[in-house]
Amino acid sequence: MTMKKRIVALLLLALPILATAQDESRYLRGAVPVENGYVVFRQHFNCPGKTQEEIRLALVEYLKQNVVKGPNALPQARFTDLGDSTGYIAASVEETLYFRRAALVTHSTRFYYQLVCTPQDGGFDIEMRRLHYLYEEAANAGQRVQDFPAEEWITDEEALNKKGKLTRLAGKKFRKFTIDRKDEIFQGAARAAGAERRTRVVEEYEY
Repeated sequence: MTMKKRIVALLLLALPILATAQDESRYLRGAVPVENGYVVFRQHFNCPGKTQEEIRLALVEYLKQNVVKGPNALPQARFTDLGDSTGYIAASVEETLYFRRAALVTHSTRFYYQLVCTPQDGGFDIEMRRLHYLYEEAANAGQRVQDFPAEEWITDEEALNKKGKLTRLAGKKFRKFTIDRKDEIFQGAARAAGAERRTRVVEEYEY
Protein backbone atom coordinates (compact mmCIF):
# COMPACT_ATOMS: atom_id res chain seq x y z
CA MET A 1 0.00 0.00 0.00
CA THR A 2 1.40 3.39 -0.98
CA MET A 3 1.83 6.15 1.58
CA LYS A 4 -1.04 8.11 -0.02
CA LYS A 5 -3.39 5.12 0.27
CA ARG A 6 -2.35 4.60 3.89
CA ILE A 7 -3.18 8.22 4.73
CA VAL A 8 -6.57 7.92 3.02
CA ALA A 9 -7.30 4.67 4.89
CA LEU A 10 -6.38 6.26 8.22
CA LEU A 11 -8.60 9.26 7.50
CA LEU A 12 -11.51 6.98 6.65
CA LEU A 13 -11.03 5.09 9.89
CA ALA A 14 -11.01 8.38 11.80
CA LEU A 15 -14.22 9.70 10.25
CA PRO A 16 -16.61 8.05 12.75
CA ILE A 17 -14.52 9.42 15.63
CA LEU A 18 -14.45 12.91 14.11
CA ALA A 19 -18.18 12.78 13.43
CA THR A 20 -18.88 11.80 17.03
CA ALA A 21 -16.70 14.64 18.31
CA GLN A 22 -18.49 17.14 16.06
CA ASP A 23 -21.89 15.81 17.10
CA GLU A 24 -21.03 16.19 20.78
CA SER A 25 -19.44 19.63 20.49
CA ARG A 26 -22.76 21.44 20.78
CA TYR A 27 -23.43 19.77 24.13
CA LEU A 28 -20.14 20.70 25.76
CA ARG A 29 -18.98 23.61 27.93
CA GLY A 30 -21.33 26.57 27.91
CA ALA A 31 -24.24 24.72 26.29
CA VAL A 32 -26.31 24.89 29.49
CA PRO A 33 -26.60 28.51 30.69
CA VAL A 34 -26.88 29.22 34.41
CA GLU A 35 -28.29 32.53 35.68
CA ASN A 36 -28.22 33.37 39.37
CA GLY A 37 -27.71 29.71 40.15
CA TYR A 38 -30.54 28.42 37.95
CA VAL A 39 -30.54 26.76 34.53
CA VAL A 40 -32.40 28.97 32.03
CA PHE A 41 -32.57 28.55 28.27
CA ARG A 42 -33.82 31.56 26.32
CA GLN A 43 -33.82 32.80 22.75
CA HIS A 44 -35.28 35.62 20.66
CA PHE A 45 -36.75 35.09 17.20
CA ASN A 46 -37.58 37.75 14.61
CA CYS A 47 -40.89 37.37 12.75
CA PRO A 48 -40.95 40.18 10.17
CA GLY A 49 -44.40 41.42 9.25
CA LYS A 50 -46.17 39.46 12.02
CA THR A 51 -48.28 41.21 14.65
CA GLN A 52 -48.14 40.36 18.32
CA GLU A 53 -51.57 38.72 18.14
CA GLU A 54 -50.69 36.62 15.09
CA ILE A 55 -47.57 35.38 16.83
CA ARG A 56 -49.45 34.69 20.08
CA LEU A 57 -52.11 32.61 18.38
CA ALA A 58 -49.51 30.64 16.40
CA LEU A 59 -47.46 29.91 19.53
CA VAL A 60 -50.48 28.82 21.57
CA GLU A 61 -51.52 26.39 18.84
CA TYR A 62 -48.01 25.03 18.41
CA LEU A 63 -47.47 24.52 22.14
CA LYS A 64 -50.88 22.92 22.52
CA GLN A 65 -50.31 20.36 19.77
CA ASN A 66 -46.64 19.60 20.39
CA VAL A 67 -45.98 20.21 24.08
CA VAL A 68 -48.99 20.57 26.40
CA LYS A 69 -50.98 17.93 24.52
CA GLY A 70 -48.01 16.44 22.70
CA PRO A 71 -47.34 12.71 22.23
CA ASN A 72 -45.12 12.47 25.33
CA ALA A 73 -47.11 14.85 27.56
CA LEU A 74 -48.25 13.63 30.97
CA PRO A 75 -51.57 14.54 32.64
CA GLN A 76 -50.28 17.49 34.67
CA ALA A 77 -49.03 19.41 31.61
CA ARG A 78 -51.12 22.54 31.19
CA PHE A 79 -51.20 26.18 30.14
CA THR A 80 -51.04 28.58 33.07
CA ASP A 81 -51.51 31.68 30.91
CA LEU A 82 -52.59 32.05 27.27
CA GLY A 83 -51.32 35.60 26.94
CA ASP A 84 -54.58 37.17 25.81
CA SER A 85 -54.53 39.66 28.68
CA THR A 86 -51.04 39.50 30.19
CA GLY A 87 -48.98 39.60 27.00
CA TYR A 88 -47.10 36.38 27.66
CA ILE A 89 -47.83 32.68 27.29
CA ALA A 90 -46.87 30.28 30.07
CA ALA A 91 -47.08 26.52 30.33
CA SER A 92 -46.18 24.14 33.14
CA VAL A 93 -45.00 20.97 31.43
CA GLU A 94 -44.67 17.39 32.59
CA GLU A 95 -43.63 14.89 29.94
CA THR A 96 -41.69 11.70 29.35
CA LEU A 97 -38.19 12.28 28.04
CA TYR A 98 -37.03 9.12 26.29
CA PHE A 99 -33.34 8.23 26.17
CA ARG A 100 -34.05 4.94 24.43
CA ARG A 101 -37.33 3.61 23.14
CA ALA A 102 -37.61 0.12 21.68
CA ALA A 103 -39.97 -2.84 21.79
CA LEU A 104 -38.18 -4.56 24.68
CA VAL A 105 -36.13 -1.77 26.26
CA THR A 106 -37.29 1.68 27.33
CA HIS A 107 -35.12 4.12 29.24
CA SER A 108 -36.71 7.43 30.20
CA THR A 109 -37.30 10.02 32.88
CA ARG A 110 -40.15 12.30 33.80
CA PHE A 111 -39.17 15.80 32.72
CA TYR A 112 -40.68 18.93 34.26
CA TYR A 113 -40.15 22.51 33.12
CA GLN A 114 -41.86 25.84 32.57
CA LEU A 115 -42.12 27.51 29.18
CA VAL A 116 -42.71 31.25 28.84
CA CYS A 117 -43.21 32.99 25.49
CA THR A 118 -43.43 36.76 25.13
CA PRO A 119 -44.73 37.79 21.71
CA GLN A 120 -44.29 41.30 20.35
CA ASP A 121 -44.91 42.87 16.97
CA GLY A 122 -42.21 41.42 14.73
CA GLY A 123 -40.90 38.70 17.03
CA PHE A 124 -41.00 36.81 20.31
CA ASP A 125 -38.87 35.62 23.20
CA ILE A 126 -39.06 32.06 24.49
CA GLU A 127 -37.68 30.74 27.75
CA MET A 128 -37.39 27.30 29.35
CA ARG A 129 -36.79 27.34 33.10
CA ARG A 130 -37.39 25.48 36.39
CA LEU A 131 -36.18 22.20 34.91
CA HIS A 132 -36.08 19.04 36.97
CA TYR A 133 -36.32 15.29 36.48
CA LEU A 134 -38.06 12.44 38.25
CA TYR A 135 -35.79 9.53 37.44
CA GLU A 136 -37.83 6.37 37.77
CA GLU A 137 -35.33 3.80 36.56
CA ALA A 138 -33.90 3.76 40.08
CA ALA A 139 -37.11 2.11 41.25
CA ASN A 140 -36.47 -0.86 38.96
CA ALA A 141 -33.18 -1.46 40.72
CA GLY A 142 -34.84 -1.50 44.13
CA GLN A 143 -33.84 2.08 44.90
CA ARG A 144 -36.10 5.01 45.64
CA VAL A 145 -37.18 7.29 42.81
CA GLN A 146 -35.11 10.46 42.85
CA ASP A 147 -35.97 14.03 41.91
CA PHE A 148 -33.03 15.81 40.29
CA PRO A 149 -33.09 19.58 39.69
CA ALA A 150 -31.26 20.58 36.52
CA GLU A 151 -28.83 22.66 38.55
CA GLU A 152 -27.52 19.50 40.22
CA TRP A 153 -27.53 17.33 37.12
CA ILE A 154 -26.90 18.93 33.68
CA THR A 155 -24.62 21.91 34.34
CA ASP A 156 -21.01 21.99 33.19
CA GLU A 157 -19.85 21.06 36.69
CA GLU A 158 -22.18 18.07 36.96
CA ALA A 159 -22.39 16.67 33.41
CA LEU A 160 -18.83 17.14 32.10
CA ASN A 161 -15.78 15.24 33.29
CA LYS A 162 -12.35 16.73 34.01
CA LYS A 163 -11.49 16.55 30.31
CA GLY A 164 -14.61 18.50 29.37
CA LYS A 165 -16.40 15.50 27.86
CA LEU A 166 -19.92 14.32 28.58
CA THR A 167 -20.30 11.93 31.49
CA ARG A 168 -22.16 8.69 30.80
CA LEU A 169 -25.48 9.34 32.54
CA ALA A 170 -25.77 13.02 33.45
CA GLY A 171 -24.02 14.15 30.26
CA LYS A 172 -24.84 11.76 27.43
CA LYS A 173 -28.40 11.20 28.57
CA PHE A 174 -29.88 13.99 30.70
CA ARG A 175 -27.87 16.95 29.36
CA LYS A 176 -27.82 15.86 25.72
CA PHE A 177 -31.49 14.93 25.51
CA THR A 178 -32.56 18.06 27.40
CA ILE A 179 -30.71 20.27 24.92
CA ASP A 180 -32.22 18.33 22.01
CA ARG A 181 -35.72 18.75 23.45
CA LYS A 182 -35.16 22.46 24.05
CA ASP A 183 -33.96 22.91 20.48
CA GLU A 184 -36.93 20.95 19.14
CA ILE A 185 -39.40 23.18 21.00
CA PHE A 186 -37.66 26.48 20.25
CA GLN A 187 -37.20 25.72 16.55
CA GLY A 188 -40.74 24.40 16.23
CA ALA A 189 -42.10 27.56 17.84
CA ALA A 190 -40.02 29.66 15.47
CA ARG A 191 -41.36 27.87 12.41
CA ALA A 192 -44.95 28.08 13.67
CA ALA A 193 -44.68 31.83 14.27
CA GLY A 194 -43.09 32.51 10.88
CA ALA A 195 -39.64 33.43 12.13
CA GLU A 196 -37.05 34.41 9.57
CA ARG A 197 -34.75 31.60 8.52
CA ARG A 198 -31.08 31.65 9.32
CA THR A 199 -28.30 29.11 9.57
CA ARG A 200 -26.20 28.85 12.69
CA VAL A 201 -22.71 27.83 11.68
CA VAL A 202 -21.75 26.51 15.11
CA GLU A 203 -24.77 24.30 15.62
CA GLU A 204 -25.34 23.62 11.90
CA TYR A 205 -29.10 23.64 11.79
CA GLU A 206 -31.74 25.69 10.09
CA TYR A 207 -35.19 26.50 11.40
